[in-house]
Amino acid sequence: MESLYVWMDGRPAGRFDRTDDMVVFEYPENAVPISLSLPLAGGWPRKTPIRFLDNLLPDNPVVRRVMAEETNAASTDTFDLLDGADVSGGLVFTRSDTPPSPTEPESPALALDEDIAGRIMRIKAGAADSWWDPEVHARFSLAGNQPKFSLARMDGYWFWSSAGLPSTHILKPGDPHRPGVEENEAASMGLSALCGVPTPKAGVIGFEGQTSYIVERFDRERNADGTVRRIHTEDMMQAIGDDSKHKYGVKAKQVISVLRRADPTDALAYEWIRRLALDTSISNADAHAKNYSVIFRPEGVGIAPMYDVLTTTYWPDVDRSLPMEIGGARGARQLTPHHWRRLAEDNGLDPDRVEETARTMAWLVLEHADEAYRSLPPRMAGGLKRQLELANEHIEPIRPATPSPTSKTKECHEGMVHVVSHSRDGHAVHEYWRRKPTR
Repeated sequence: MESLYVWMDGRPAGRFDRTDDMVVFEYPENAVPISLSLPLAGGWPRKTPIRFLDNLLPDNPVVRRVMAEETNAASTDTFDLLDGADVSGGLVFTRSDTPPSPTEPESPALALDEDIAGRIMRIKAGAADSWWDPEVHARFSLAGNQPKFSLARMDGYWFWSSAGLPSTHILKPGDPHRPGVEENEAASMGLSALCGVPTPKAGVIGFEGQTSYIVERFDRERNADGTVRRIHTEDMMQAIGDDSKHKYGVKAKQVISVLRRADPTDALAYEWIRRLALDTSISNADAHAKNYSVIFRPEGVGIAPMYDVLTTTYWPDVDRSLPMEIGGARGARQLTPHHWRRLAEDNGLDPDRVEETARTMAWLVLEHADEAYRSLPPRMAGGLKRQLELANEHIEPIRPATPSPTSKTKECHEGMVHVVSHSRDGHAVHEYWRRKPTR
């Protein structure tokens, strides 16, 4: 029997044991649940534990191999890849029954610009001949098919993350077959924030001439002493307890059902509807179940901020069908208020509230598009705006009754002022943060 020990904030959170034909999970005494699909009372289906673990890793075997090579894992086996890895959420996994010790400030591995550039370059080069099949007309998928890596930002320097040193940022080098994908996602995340949906700060960063999409982690929190702690999250596939291979088959009804079990007041369900409405209005046809998460905090379970948001239909060859149909509609361009009302009625939600959520989100997306795309090349900005117009053509957008709430992005920069993208002396200046001027 093999074991994989689970730790949360340095304390035991459980143990996965593997025999020849199955993986079982056991909580210690006085534990807190690590998943909505693994309740403390037990009784989950036998495949739920291994599915929970596999959902922490890429579902593409080639990307798993890249991950194993870059992290020096013993193999592409699930237990080996998770052993000591800096994965999403608040858990740390070890083969040993001894908890990993936090990395001391003087011992982290410094990530030099040339080393980061080398990793970006290897990922982009691998895209050309390893994990991309141009003959397959498939969905635009980032989570399962595209390698990414994480870094920790400390005192103005980048470090390689580990079990003992939580990362603060995720880098996702763009697919060479999708020109502009890094800029598309960065601008789309900015648009999400402008619409008042909690969204981490994202952008495009360069190292030694190699560019990558970069995003701040919402599942990390910096302590007063500068150290970083992990915040526990899980994606909807983990929460449902399904196999990652089925991510495009999960229905909205399944997501709403698991959220209602966690919160009978339906507050979680309505908050998730806001995110679903944003993705459809922004024409994101890759908004599958793994691209939504719940976040665990002492006060309870919440819906995690947005991630993997982009206008996938910007590229003509991409499948335009929605991963989750809405009231019978399979494409954003076909959506009307009636479809949103039907989604609500089919799931016991208030049709008026759901319809208003969808229509006001459409208004916000169209209203803030110019600001979000200001720093993009005119042709790209025009192409993206055209996709937004098509996605919201039949939804009948309405202005919100109250101004959109301040984005969570701004709250991450206390004492700083956000300067939007603008032109200066005929040159484009990208958005940035600066300290408030002293008087």
